[in-house]
Amino acid sequence: MRKLLFIVALASSACGGGGGGGGGGGGGTVSTPTFSPGGGTFSARPSVTIGCATAGAVIRYTTDGSVPTPSSPIYSAALAITATTTVKAYATAAGMTDSAVAAATYSLQAAAPELAPAPATYPTAQSVTLTSATPGATIHYTTDGTAPTAASPSYSTPIALDLGASATTTTVKAFATAAGFQDSAVTSGTYVIDASATPAATPTFSPAAGSFAAAQSVTISTTTSGASIHYTVDGSTPTTASTLYAGPVAVATSLTLKAIATGGGHSDSPVGTAAYVISLPRAATPTFSPLAGSYTGAQSVTISSATPGASLYYTTDGSTPTTASTRYSAPVQVASSLTLKAIATAAGYLTSDVGTAAFVIGAGGTDFATVCTAFFNAQVSLTTTCFHANPDWVASALGAQQGFCAARQKEVTAGLIHYDATQGAACLTAVSAMTCADVLGQNVRTPAPCDAALVGTVANGTGIANQCYASNDCAAGFCTWELAKGTCPGHCQAYPGLGGDCSNAICASGQSCGSATGAVVCTANSTTVGGPCPCADGLWCDTSGGGAGTCKALLAQGAACSASDQCATGLSCLGTGSTTCTPLVGLGGACTPSVSGPTECGMGYACDAGTSKCVSWPKVGESCAGTFLCIGAYCDVLSTPTSPVCKALLADGAACTSPMQCSSMDCDTATTHTCLAGSNSICAMP
Repeated sequence: MRKLLFIVALASSACGGGGGGGGGGGGGTVSTPTFSPGGGTFSARPSVTIGCATAGAVIRYTTDGSVPTPSSPIYSAALAITATTTVKAYATAAGMTDSAVAAATYSLQAAAPELAPAPATYPTAQSVTLTSATPGATIHYTTDGTAPTAASPSYSTPIALDLGASATTTTVKAFATAAGFQDSAVTSGTYVIDASATPAATPTFSPAAGSFAAAQSVTISTTTSGASIHYTVDGSTPTTASTLYAGPVAVATSLTLKAIATGGGHSDSPVGTAAYVISLPRAATPTFSPLAGSYTGAQSVTISSATPGASLYYTTDGSTPTTASTRYSAPVQVASSLTLKAIATAAGYLTSDVGTAAFVIGAGGTDFATVCTAFFNAQVSLTTTCFHANPDWVASALGAQQGFCAARQKEVTAGLIHYDATQGAACLTAVSAMTCADVLGQNVRTPAPCDAALVGTVANGTGIANQCYASNDCAAGFCTWELAKGTCPGHCQAYPGLGGDCSNAICASGQSCGSATGAVVCTANSTTVGGPCPCADGLWCDTSGGGAGTCKALLAQGAACSASDQCATGLSCLGTGSTTCTPLVGLGGACTPSVSGPTECGMGYACDAGTSKCVSWPKVGESCAGTFLCIGAYCDVLSTPTSPVCKALLADGAACTSPMQCSSMDCDTATTHTCLAGSNSICAMP
C-alpha cells in the first residue's frame, strides 16, 4: 500500500484557470494533462493537482469516471479525494486540437495496524499498543488468534499481557477501518511471556577492554539478579564448567577475557568478551662506549641504558644474556676479541632488547666485514645519541642498510670492488672519532677513508664486462640498476657532469638533479652560507624569497623555524602558534601529548597521553592502537581497525596495499600490488 504523508498544493502556471471551450485547428495538439500524485492506493486522503505542459491551456475534468466534455468543471484548485475516485481530464487551447483524455484512479485503504513492542519473547509483562497511520481509523482486534471482524472489540487502551507462573502465548490480530476507506490488511503478532526463555544479561567488564601501561584488576558483573558468572582467560568460550567468578581477575599480561552469566531463572547469557593489551614500556636497549669495532689495544667498555634505575646483565661469549648472567657494576675490560651482549631490566618495564657490540683487538681488524660493521654500528649509536632516538627504532631503520655489508663483501669477493685494507684501517680510526657534529638529518657523514676503502673496478659500457649490481661497482660512474629496479644486473654509465641531462641518469657526489630554471640537469650543491640552492649537508634551503632559494646555516636551539630540517642536530621544529628549534627528549622524558603533528620525543618514541612521557613505539605482535606506528613493522589497521597490531614488514615482491607494509617503503599500488625494491636495495648477485 502506498502512503501519502503530505498534501501537494501546486498552482499550475501552464494550464488551468479561466473559461473557454474546446477548440481545434492547425496549431498542434494540446499536451495531455498529468496528475500529481499519480493514481494508486493510499492510506491517507490525497490532494490531487492536475497540470498541463501547454501554456494557457484550460483543463476540464470529472471525478465520477465519465469522460469530460466542454461542459465539465474547469480545473482551478487541487482536488480532495475522500473516497475511491477515478479522475479524468483533458485540456483545450485556442487554435489547437484538444488533448487526449488522461485518467487516474485513487483507491483508499486504511493502513494496517502496527504493534508495539514488536512480537517476541519477553521475560516480563508487556503492554501492547495498536496504531494505524490512517487518521481517524478504528482498530478491531482479537487476542485468541481468530480473525478479527467488525464485531470484534475496538482498540482504545493498551492490551495487557501478564507474566504468569509458566510461559504464556498470546496472538494479537487486528485490522483498521475508516469512513471512505477499504478495510486494511490484518496484522498478526505472537507474544511469549516467559522469563526462563530469555538469556541472562551479558557480563560486562571494568575497566573496559583496551591498552594499558600497567597490570589491571578486572571486575566482571551482570545486571541479572541471582546469576552466576563463569569466565576464561585464554580466549576460549566459557561454559558452566569454566572458572566461577568470585572476585576481580588480575590481568598482568595481554589476554582476552570471556564470560557468561547463568541462572537467576534465565538461560545462559551471550558471551561477553574483553581484550586487554598490557603494554609495559620496554627498557632502553643497552649501549656501549667505546663503540663496537676494531682496536689495536685493550678497551675498557662502559655499558649503559637510558632507562632510569635499570639493572644491566651481560655476557662476553656471544650468548644471549638473562637476569642470571653477570650483573654489570663496572666497565668491562676487553683485552682480546669478543662479542659483548647486554640487557636492561627495570621495575615497570619489559626487559630490553639485547644490545650487541663486537670488539676486535689486534691488527687483524682491518678486514672489510669488520670495518663495514663498525661503520653501521656507529650510525646506530650516533643517531641514537644525537637525536635521542629509540635505539631499537634506529637499528630497525638502518636494518636494510646492514645488508650493504654482506652484499659488498660478495662484490669484493667477485672482484667487482677492490677493498683497500690501509684505507679500511684509517676508516676504523675515523669512525671511532665520529661525534654528533658529523650527523646531519637522518644521515651520517661518511669519513673520507671509508669512502676511499672501496674502489669500483667495472668500466662504463653496455656489454657483459660492464655489468654491475650497485654503483659502488663502477670505476667512474653509476649503475643503471639504481634507475630501473626491474633490470638486474645493470650497466655502469658515466655521470652526466655539471649541466648534463639527468632525466635518466644519476649525478655525481656533491651534485643534485634539477635547477632553478626547471631544467633537469646536474647542479653543484652549495657548500657555503649564502650560496644558491641546492645545498650541501649542514645547510638548509630558504625559499621564502622566491626563486631557487638561498643556503643558510642550521638554526640553534630557540630559533624561530618552520620545518625541522632547518634546525641543528638533535633539535626539532616544535610549538603551537610560533615554532622554534627545540631539543628532542628520549625514553621517559617529559613531553606534551599532541593529537597530530610532531612531539618532543625522539624518533621511535611517542608521547603517552596518560603520563605525558616519551614511550617506545610497539613492535611486532604488540598493539599499535595508541601510536599507529611500529618499530621494524607496520601497524595493520586494515585487518583490525579497532585493535590494530604491529606486523612484520613485507619483503620485495610480496603482495601489498600500502607502502607502509613494505621493507622498502614502496608498494606498486597501481598495477602489480607488490612491494618494490627500495632505494637501499642492491641488485641480487647470482
